Amino acid sequence: MSHGYNTSPIFLYQTHKFFPSHINQVALPHFHLKLLPWFHPKSLLKPHKSGFPIYPSCSVKNSFIWTATEIAEAVQGRILRWGPPGSVCTDTRNLESTQWFFAIKGEKFDAHQFVTPELSQRGCVGVIGNRVCKNWDKGFVQINGDTLVSLINMANYAREKFLGTLIGVTGCTGKTTTKAMIALCLEGLDEVYQSHGNWNNRIGVALSLIGLPRSTRVAILEMGMSRKGEILELAKMGRPNVRVILNVGASHLENFGSLEEVAMAKGEILEEAMPGDVVVLNADDPLVMGLHVPRGVKK
Repeated sequence: MSHGYNTSPIFLYQTHKFFPSHINQVALPHFHLKLLPWFHPKSLLKPHKSGFPIYPSCSVKNSFIWTATEIAEAVQGRILRWGPPGSVCTDTRNLESTQWFFAIKGEKFDAHQFVTPELSQRGCVGVIGNRVCKNWDKGFVQINGDTLVSLINMANYAREKFLGTLIGVTGCTGKTTTKAMIALCLEGLDEVYQSHGNWNNRIGVALSLIGLPRSTRVAILEMGMSRKGEILELAKMGRPNVRVILNVGASHLENFGSLEEVAMAKGEILEEAMPGDVVVLNADDPLVMGLHVPRGVKK
């Protein structure tokens, strides 16, 4: 059977069909989405005085609490100084009390420069990274090597520990809205988690997995891309039990030669689907429906 959605601006409704119950023993309702023209998840966010919405970022609320031992095991690092359990944040601007700061070094930035005594005074309980500042008096898990690779390793570790159902959503448009609508449909399960804002790139998906509470029954993550291979990387990290492809459009044509190439890149989310997984495709989009679905995967 095919599961599609209609983007006509009418309403959201739910039927009482279910995905196979063998997916981690969680019954997931079959639903159709019809998008309301006035609804958008960003409308739920309080605007900043600048006029731009403030996305929830690295919040302690509903985030998994890591021990220093778990952090060291996940990033394959060493505990040089013990710290108390806490959630993980990568942005000192949004860091809250009782959080560990994961200092990422990229090609054009190095977050280690923000590891200062002031960070400790703000309630940071520890640092995960290559180094800390002089006289750092909080926890420190040292990473030898690429911090971004260690962040991905931590995400993979978190995914291994998660026993619920994970839904991955991709498409050229509508990912954030659809993610919010799926969460709305499933809110009766109580323990439903969705990634913050539009955290749909490599770091965003990794942070979503790292913050994923282990008690969650269903998690919904969106997966975005700008180039070939990026969706495959995110799918390998998230390993969705339910894989959703919304549409193929012209939004990525600057990096692709045709819509068919965009479709193939979006279709990377299907490549490593396992027998018993569920694929949800937009039946109104021929490019989506033309993608190959691996044997044994429910369509």
